[in-house]
Amino acid sequence: SSGINAEYGVVSTQSTGVQYSYLNCFSDFGLGKSVDHLRSAAVSISIDDPILRYSITMSRISQAFQLLFDNFYLFSRLGLIRLEQGQMQSLSTKFWLYADLLNLIRAGYEIQREMKDQQKRQKSNLKNYNHSFYGTCKSVVKRRPDLFIDLAKNLADVWVPLNSLNITHHSPGVVGLCGTVSSVLSALTIWDRSLKLGSL
Repeated sequence: SSGINAEYGVVSTQSTGVQYSYLNCFSDFGLGKSVDHLRSAAVSISIDDPILRYSITMSRISQAFQLLFDNFYLFSRLGLIRLEQGQMQSLSTKFWLYADLLNLIRAGYEIQREMKDQQKRQKSNLKNYNHSFYGTCKSVVKRRPDLFIDLAKNLADVWVPLNSLNITHHSPGVVGLCGTVSSVLSALTIWDRSLKLGSL
């Protein structure tokens, strides 16, 4: 009986070790990414365009705090620190939502700028001038697919934190579908780096 208990004790100890190894990897990754986002924010704050400067910088800061509160939530669940878990999870989700909304502002603004530039180019080339909105959109999509993929990704992703915060009340199936679409589009930008929206 003691041998069995000892054996279980070894298994339990090994399991705990795996959990803490996972925790260390996750926390290092999360905290490291938080620092990376803050460094990026320090760079983007010098962007000349005020709308891009605000949306990109605040999005990066929001992402940094999202990961930070994710780590606090994890530490609290493991009993390493005493914090209100629900509050940590809620704060992380709120910063997730802020980041998505700011990313949508950026993508929408850049698409609007591209549309105006495309119309100017078409007017200067009377042979290829297309008066239709559809024609202009088609040209912009061909030239800047990264903008439209980023817009679609964040449009799908934003419903997940909205539902988590009880701002919207969609079914788990709808939220799961939105999360899947967002994940697939994110994977696509990793597969083809030209489809990833640049950081400026």
